Amino acid sequence: MPSPDAYRILVSAGTDYDPATHVPVRVNSATPLHLHGPGGDVWLNVRVKNYRGPERHPEVGEVPDPATSPYFEKEPHKTNDDTYGIGVWFVPRAPAGKDGEDGEDGEDSGDSSVAGISGTDLQWGNDFDEPLRDRLPPGFGAALRIVKWWIDPGLEGDPYADKPYLYGPALSSFNQVYAALGDVPFDEDDTHETDEQNEEVEDDEEEKNKSARSNEKKIEQSEDKNKSERSEDQKENGRSKDTTDHTQPPVDADCGLWFGEGGDAGGRAWRASIGAPGDGTGDGKVRMKWALGADAKATWRWQYGQGYGLDFYNGYLDFADLTLRLPGFHLPLLRYYASDKAEKTCLRYVLRHRGTGQVYLVVVFRLVRSTNKDGGEDDEETDTGDVEEEPADVDEDMIIDEARRKLSAQDISADDVD
Repeated sequence: MPSPDAYRILVSAGTDYDPATHVPVRVNSATPLHLHGPGGDVWLNVRVKNYRGPERHPEVGEVPDPATSPYFEKEPHKTNDDTYGIGVWFVPRAPAGKDGEDGEDGEDSGDSSVAGISGTDLQWGNDFDEPLRDRLPPGFGAALRIVKWWIDPGLEGDPYADKPYLYGPALSSFNQVYAALGDVPFDEDDTHETDEQNEEVEDDEEEKNKSARSNEKKIEQSEDKNKSERSEDQKENGRSKDTTDHTQPPVDADCGLWFGEGGDAGGRAWRASIGAPGDGTGDGKVRMKWALGADAKATWRWQYGQGYGLDFYNGYLDFADLTLRLPGFHLPLLRYYASDKAEKTCLRYVLRHRGTGQVYLVVVFRLVRSTNKDGGEDDEETDTGDVEEEPADVDEDMIIDEARRKLSAQDISADDVD
């Protein structure tokens, strides 16, 4: 089996599947990458512990990406021993020409009182352009059961399809979700004086006040016409009157995008109003469990024109030795995806709309043989050695039993992995 040191990991991202539109991602950078797509604005930070990337980026010259990020020294990542993270700040945009209903095809899968994407429809997960079924290692079935049991019970998909995929609702898949809806939730109807409120006013002073209010209303309406698409989306959802742009991402000087579970004042109030738990707990475990329910996903709305922090992280991919490490199951990736196979087996994370297929973000991890400073492949073939054969008769029940033992201190049910 080849040495992991003979490979580098290249990371790129875009707002659609076309790799020609993707741009390189500065891994472990404190500056988020800003992507502007038809479905909204996205800011992205990718963090990888023990990262080996290209030694040169065309836009900055001979400056390799850091091998790690201060992100991993912060909680909960230090305690978790996380090995990678994908941090996203997402401001969804209403489809052009639509009335703001979810589904973009006019079909609403949730609460239509607020314009946005329902908790059911916004998905996060992995997909591939080519079949994997002939290269899935022995024990893969057990590994998938562990993932769906322990890591993300909301995952659904078909890894044996011609184009394999595994998606889960973003609401239950991201470890942390932060909602930025503004500082002052308000009812839009309260911002205008109605005829009924003034019809009994008879004295001259009140009539003057009414006239002044009418003029103020006209000024406000004139200003509204000059607002951006994002501001219009915010107004449609009846949120904050605060003029500060609460949809801008919170950035830590050392590690980039940084937020916790919960939200700003408006976001916390809205979460409380729909019964979304997890605010103030420091992580999203309670919310992730809550979000597995159909009612919860239907109630949640990713509102157009508002800001959302989404952080996905775990310690199951070891980038130092290129190994998948699950409780009771270890898979050396190079044993199955070395040499030319690595180029065809990119790990792709996608943020998408379940109903329409609209893509909001694509993040691609690509494994390449490289000693070139720009991350390109060597012209000469690298001797990868003989690939070690995995025993064909893997006992998946034994793998599951081992996973149960390793996680015995946790609150689990024996039926969870059936």
